[in-house]
Amino acid sequence: MSSTSKNPPSAAMKGYLPHHLSRLMNALNLQLLDVLRPMDLTPQQYRVMQVVWSRNEPCSISTIWRDAVIEQSVGSRIVDQLERRGFVSRRKRPGNARVVEVSLTPVGRAVYDSLGPQVRGIVEHATSVLDASEIELLIQLLAKVFSHIHDVGGVVASSAGDTQKPPARDAARKSGSFK
Repeated sequence: MSSTSKNPPSAAMKGYLPHHLSRLMNALNLQLLDVLRPMDLTPQQYRVMQVVWSRNEPCSISTIWRDAVIEQSVGSRIVDQLERRGFVSRRKRPGNARVVEVSLTPVGRAVYDSLGPQVRGIVEHATSVLDASEIELLIQLLAKVFSHIHDVGGVVASSAGDTQKPPARDAARKSGSFK
């Protein structure tokens, strides 16, 4: 959304990247909800199906958590929900029974495929204000920032200029500083 839109960000938020990314993701998720509602799916369930579909082969639950950027407990619950509905199946990996793999069932693939045109339409509409090179650059820049955050493990710079790891998510939650 441009700063000339109906609801421009406040001056304090104008240069704050997380605010803009959150607004964009929330706006896309609201549109996605309209598409998913008739199938009684959530955006998170759709993203899990999307990760499994994109692999075109059984993938481990840890791959789903990593690629969908969701916590293990949430990912397990979503896979449980999708399995109960017959959209995915689980099995132990042959040769390594400690690894659980998830696949789309024929029903799950049909549901995912039926949603594809509408979901692509949302993305195409959202990016229609950009030309092809801008879309590619945006994807590259977002991937670069994500990789940096993911690969570095969340090292942050303090106001003093030194770097430090932020508190672990669970420790921060227990202390009440992370909500």
